[in-house]
Amino acid sequence: MKAFARKAVGLPVLIAATSLASTSCSSVPHAATNAVAASTGALLGHEFTDGEPEGALLGAAAGVVTGEVLHHVQQSKEAKAFTTGYNKGRSDEVKRLYWVQKNLHRGDEFSDGADLFPAYYEMPVPEHVSSDGTIIEPHTEVIEVLEP
Repeated sequence: MKAFARKAVGLPVLIAATSLASTSCSSVPHAATNAVAASTGALLGHEFTDGEPEGALLGAAAGVVTGEVLHHVQQSKEAKAFTTGYNKGRSDEVKRLYWVQKNLHRGDEFSDGADLFPAYYEMPVPEHVSSDGTIIEPHTEVIEVLEP
C-alpha cells in the first residue's frame, strides 16, 4: 500500500514542483506564490519523512521561505529594470537638450533646413475683467509667428 501511495503522489509532486518554478512570474500574486510553495514543501516534507507531521510542517515552512526568496528576487529585478530605464531616459533627455541648445545657438532650430521668417498678426482683445478684478479696456495685441 505504501508503494502505491508513493507512485500516486509522484505526479502531483511533479506538477507542484513545476508550478513552483513558474511562480516567480510577476503576474502571480505574492500570496499565491507562498501558497504554492508552502503546499509543495509540505507535500515533499510529508513524502521524505514517510508521513510524519513534523516533516510536513518543516516542508511547508521551507516552502514559504522559498516563496519569499523568489518574491524578493523578482522585486529586485523589477527595481533594477526600473532604475536602468529611468537613467536611460534621463541621459537621453540631457542629450536631446544639448542638441536643441546647440542648434538654437547656431540658429537652425529645425532640422529640415527651412528658413523661417517672422510674420506679425494683430489680434483684437475685447474688454474683460482680470483675475484680480481690474477692468481691461479693449485693445489690440501683436503676435509674432515664424513662417516659412
